[in-house]
Amino acid sequence: MVEKMAPLRSSGSVDPGWEHGSAQDDRKRKVKCNYCGKIVSGGIFRFKQHLARISGQVTHCNNAPEEVYLRMKENLKGCQSTKKHRQSRDVIASLYLHSSDYDEVEDESIDYGSKGKHVLDDKNMVVNLAPLRSLGYVDPGWEHGVAQDERKKKVKCNYCEKIVSGGINRFKQHLARIPGEVASCKNAPEEVYIKIKENMKWHRTGRRNRRPDTKDVPTFTLHSDNDEEEEQEEDPIYFRNKEKMLICDKSFAKDTRKRSRGRSPCSGAELQLKRPKLDYTTMKTPKIHTPAFYKPVKTVSDRRTQKELMSAICKFFYHAAVPLNVASSPYFYRMLELVSQYGQGLKGIYSPLICGQFLQDEITTIKQYLVEIKASWMITGCTIMADSWKDAQGKTLINFLVSCPRGMYFVSSVDVTDIVEDPSSLFKLFDKVVEEMGEENVVQVITENTAAYKAAGKMLEEKRRTLFWTPCAVYSIDRILEDFQKIKWVGECMDKGKKITKFIYNRIWLLNLMKKEFTGGREVICPSVTRFATSFVTLESLLNHRNDLKRMFESNKWFSSRFAKLDEGKEVENIVLNSTFWKKVQYVRKSVDPVLQVLLKMDSDGSLSMASIYNDMYRAKLAIKAIHGDDVRKYGPFWSVIDNHWSSFHHPLYMAAYFLNPSYRYRPDFVEHIEATRGNNECIVRLEPDSGRRISASMQITDFRLAKADFGTELAVSTRTELDPGDYFRKP
Repeated sequence: MVEKMAPLRSSGSVDPGWEHGSAQDDRKRKVKCNYCGKIVSGGIFRFKQHLARISGQVTHCNNAPEEVYLRMKENLKGCQSTKKHRQSRDVIASLYLHSSDYDEVEDESIDYGSKGKHVLDDKNMVVNLAPLRSLGYVDPGWEHGVAQDERKKKVKCNYCEKIVSGGINRFKQHLARIPGEVASCKNAPEEVYIKIKENMKWHRTGRRNRRPDTKDVPTFTLHSDNDEEEEQEEDPIYFRNKEKMLICDKSFAKDTRKRSRGRSPCSGAELQLKRPKLDYTTMKTPKIHTPAFYKPVKTVSDRRTQKELMSAICKFFYHAAVPLNVASSPYFYRMLELVSQYGQGLKGIYSPLICGQFLQDEITTIKQYLVEIKASWMITGCTIMADSWKDAQGKTLINFLVSCPRGMYFVSSVDVTDIVEDPSSLFKLFDKVVEEMGEENVVQVITENTAAYKAAGKMLEEKRRTLFWTPCAVYSIDRILEDFQKIKWVGECMDKGKKITKFIYNRIWLLNLMKKEFTGGREVICPSVTRFATSFVTLESLLNHRNDLKRMFESNKWFSSRFAKLDEGKEVENIVLNSTFWKKVQYVRKSVDPVLQVLLKMDSDGSLSMASIYNDMYRAKLAIKAIHGDDVRKYGPFWSVIDNHWSSFHHPLYMAAYFLNPSYRYRPDFVEHIEATRGNNECIVRLEPDSGRRISASMQITDFRLAKADFGTELAVSTRTELDPGDYFRKP
């Protein structure tokens, strides 16, 4: 009979690492170094790595005496080799145990861990396996990255400095250039790429390369002793008998945990290694014989719990490298709904069927939907959008899209690198797209507002007398923000703000210090809609965190760091601690915020923004004036910048949308600018070729102004602010 042995720590043995550090919590997971004062998370083993200056796991202790460094390094080497040898020896001795040598093995001093229990069904044998991490196993990925948080969920690459979220496994996918889940590292040496790719082979192929005679055998995962640390991918051990299969479930593990005896000799047990699973899985097995003390339970329930169902769905996403945003697709939820309605007996669909009949059916459905969209253009009209962008190679491309109330329609993507500065060539391209969509259906063509695009748009308006060229409002507002930075003291604040963020984010130690101890894990750089919007939003974020930044640059950790001695560090420290700088930043924020909010509203609003663009920009100007107490010396520079781009918002369509918007028209503070009346009249003339209908539309303007006839009904009055302006005029 073999008894369960107590772990070594209960025998009174004291780890030599405790001579050089003191525990900071009851669980002894945090240890404070006696030499440098650093608190190391992860237990005594990780603290010894700190003293032994082992790279990849924890920062080194440069203050520890040389003899301490050598002693800890030697201790770690012996710990790893001895424990690994004892682990393999004891497991093999236990598994290959026969009745003839049972007494001999019983005398072995076996150190069983508290987790990883496995059961041999035919011989009532319980084996307790210590997880590999407790033996000092260090994942090879840590040689090439540094953990950025205590849980090791974020790892910074030593080669490209990218911070990868998701733990060491996902970081190794980054190094091994495995597509689908994380961006690849282009800077890692070839030998690192090959080494990590070899280490990760099981992740992609291990489950498919399973031995045929073991496909129905349930597998079990060795759990970590430290639930707070990142899970490591380690090869668990599973057991197979030629005639009998293993069975394991949680209730049996819980029952056997209480037993220290009751094992009978085992014969013919065969030890094999198997690729790891993410969790234990119960599969179909032939009829088996279970131990006498084991109470059979159902391993496959008739109805899966929600947790099991969610786990199965997530595994599909993970192993098929499906982008996670697919879970937001309405078709995904529709699929789940139909599967649940179908009930039991649904079989999986095969790939030939997916790319065959059903693909053709879906193509037919999409084509029919596009026909319906095009048919709606005759009633509502449509907008052609020329969305220009640059790819990774620096080529300028234009995506042509058609928008209407029924939806968005992709037309084509064109490489315009060679003609982007040529108005004549751009005009021919726009004209061709209009011809394909039908001139009678097109209300406007939206492009950027550069000189070339503007000239091409005017040429298009000259040829096509029933449509408008319209400058992109987002592009125009971004140009306003760009010109705001050219105001002297705005530019100075922006430059100093960039120095702060650049200095902090280029030094990972300082960034971690800021997030961990001063900003509560929050970033100070805030990406936004456009490039220049990002600059102002980040400047505002710095202002919101000014007290946190001041505390950091006044802390002892900052003064004792090597960065505080750098000229750049001293400059940034002076900026952060300068109260005048923050007053100027606050002045910039309140001056720019009204315009910035218009841009953010356009990006976040799900409805069409044309009906509110002119009104929002007009009120943004008034807000800037009011903020500065009508002092022209203060608001004047900002008004000058807006006025330079004001023609972009005096477009006839924007004017007409403002003029005909009932939520503005009937407000007491509505101002009927002469430009709005002219813009409305120009739209009637340009968009309606029939003179009789033009006259009819003009006659209704008076009724709309005075809320008479159909515009004065109880329904019309009650829906002025509730309905989208387009729906307001379309309602019966």
